[in-house]
Amino acid sequence: MQPQLPHDHHTAAAQLRPVVVTVVTLKIMVFALLMTTLNLPAPIHAPVEIASIR
Repeated sequence: MQPQLPHDHHTAAAQLRPVVVTVVTLKIMVFALLMTTLNLPAPIHAPVEIASIR
């Protein structure tokens, strides 16, 4: 005989839902930040500007 253990999957899912939502939200925010910094064009100085600075 095995002892009866209460298995309430809905309670476990309800407790984990805020954690999952937070982790997914943070992953999306980090991905967006990385993609933004990768896609920003680097400032390109024309040779004339560089020569005038010297």
